[in-house]
Amino acid sequence: MALPPIKVEKMMEFISSRYEGDTLAVASILSDNFIYEHTPYVGLGIETHYVDGAHIITSIINDSLQTDLNIGDRIHEFNGSIVDSTGLEINGAVGEMQKIILTKPGDSTFSHIETPLAIYQYEQGKDSFLESIIAYSEVWYDYDISFKSIFSKKNETVVHYNWEGSKAESGPTYHFSAIEIIKLNKKRNQIERIASLWSEKQFRDQFK
Repeated sequence: MALPPIKVEKMMEFISSRYEGDTLAVASILSDNFIYEHTPYVGLGIETHYVDGAHIITSIINDSLQTDLNIGDRIHEFNGSIVDSTGLEINGAVGEMQKIILTKPGDSTFSHIETPLAIYQYEQGKDSFLESIIAYSEVWYDYDISFKSIFSKKNETVVHYNWEGSKAESGPTYHFSAIEIIKLNKKRNQIERIASLWSEKQFRDQFK
């Protein structure tokens, strides 16, 4: 039995299900070739995890752009400051050099490198997207979504919504505003791509 076209109400349910971590509901309307496009950003193109006084590089967004850093490198100092659990403070224009002191896996020798900022865009496939919404939902004690605007034209829907949530009962409230372009397949019954237009930096800055 063919799925019916996705209506505005169903799109709102889809977004709510994402933040609830309801992978069954979300997966039911994602195409097998689904792609989530994160907002392009200027940075180093790495993801890190803070352990024992250093940021360990856990992934590289684009190997062709980032050739100076590698998975497993431990960053100890960044632009003259010792790193801490709040993250790397990255500011500057494309091409601006960043000074890093690091150690390589299995080597205690400190290396001094300079690497430029570049424009990166991270994309997720279906499986990675579903895993990420589970991890995200487990962080929050409570949340609320308010839809500001939503409109559709042919196989595209543009959604503007505000999200706010807290990690603990009576804890501080965090906010972000999102605009997403959701592209459907030709039958308009499955989501093929979501392009995010909100800035992750505005959200992460609340934790500093």
